[in-house]
Amino acid sequence: MILKRTLLAFAVVVGSVQNAYASQLEEVVTSAVLSNPEVKRSMDARNAVFEEVRQARGGFYPKIDIAAGVGYEWTKNTATVNAIGGDVELKRREASVSLRQMLFDGFLTGSEVDRHAFRLEAGNHRLREVAEEKALEATRAYIEVIKRNELRNQANVTLYNHVKVYEQIRKRSESGLGTRASLQQAKGRLALAEVNVLSAENNMRDAQASYLRVVGQKAPEELEVPEFSLESLPENEEATIKRAIVNHPTLKLAHADVQAAEAQYDSARSLLYPKLNFEVDRNWNSNIDGVEGDNEDLTAMFRVRYNLYNGGSDKARIRQTRHQINEAKDIKNNAERQTVESVGLSWNAYEILGRQLVFFRQHVDSSTQTRDSYLKQFNIGQRSLLDLLDTENEVFSSKNSMIAAKYDYLIAQYRLLNGMGEMLELLKVDLEPLASTSLEGDDTRVIPPRDAEKKLLYR
Repeated sequence: MILKRTLLAFAVVVGSVQNAYASQLEEVVTSAVLSNPEVKRSMDARNAVFEEVRQARGGFYPKIDIAAGVGYEWTKNTATVNAIGGDVELKRREASVSLRQMLFDGFLTGSEVDRHAFRLEAGNHRLREVAEEKALEATRAYIEVIKRNELRNQANVTLYNHVKVYEQIRKRSESGLGTRASLQQAKGRLALAEVNVLSAENNMRDAQASYLRVVGQKAPEELEVPEFSLESLPENEEATIKRAIVNHPTLKLAHADVQAAEAQYDSARSLLYPKLNFEVDRNWNSNIDGVEGDNEDLTAMFRVRYNLYNGGSDKARIRQTRHQINEAKDIKNNAERQTVESVGLSWNAYEILGRQLVFFRQHVDSSTQTRDSYLKQFNIGQRSLLDLLDTENEVFSSKNSMIAAKYDYLIAQYRLLNGMGEMLELLKVDLEPLASTSLEGDDTRVIPPRDAEKKLLYR
């Protein structure tokens, strides 16, 4: 009965390996990234800053206001006393149009536009940073399901081998050629193989649960093992670090924060300059200040306003922004150190695992050949059952280590790409669909007004 059940399980395992693959890593990662709440939140935050850029640009344009009113007026002043000897009650009417055009504000508006534009640039890099992290997380979950499935299959194969040995020992025992101790020993190892299968099944379910959390949907029954071209990776650690410094979104984000802080400093310095506006006012009033009749006027003025003293607040504001520039630079330097460290760790894992694979394969080959030799020797009575079962467990352990190392090495390759900020390009993840549904009728690819080379939103 045990043999039949195990043979059936083994047939299902082999059959599933031969079926056509139903999913690809690029599709899974794209779906996971575009549907991830953290990525969407980063996009919404980025879109909010985009609108702040538009708000700041509004300072360059004229402002037009209209006002109108009608109501009761009671007036008593020198004019009314001299004219009618007392107070006067009238129905007051007002209407006005005013235009204000900023001509010079100490470079405040331009600095604010630049500041928000650099914040937008930082938001773009933050979006990419989060998307890169989620792409790596989805890739890990994807590969982990494949790894756990293969380990489960390997556990089933080992169980199948133990069942064959058990059946062989049982038949020997029933024919009087084997001992009861040998049968109990084989039965105990068979029970352990059953436990290993259940443990592998539990790990597989955990991997599927993690996949559901990361990707947002259940893992398909069959996943394609991704093919990774090592040509995508640099030749050495130094080249990897150089690419990371150039491409990593975290470093670009930190650099944009420094530029935003410098623009904020320029904005604060605008408080030291006078303000010049062109102002046009047109009024249509009636029954004003106790004088019956129409009262109209038109003024077109250039007006200068200059604050001479503000309690030292303006200079304190300038000093504050200078410290904020230094803070942003320190954050940038720290981010660069962390990136270099992360890339170094990723490179070490990639290089060492690649070298270990050779020895893992040798271990698998050697233990498999030993197991096969011991099986032949056991059949002719030259090896004990314990020797045979020990070699079977060694084969199981060596293959498990080989499978784990193989997929850990694959994850290390993707981790290295993530360390250089190149995961999205390799997996062909396009963030544009998120932007196109967020801003109706607007061009989301805003370019900072005084830095036209920053066309980097979804690059």
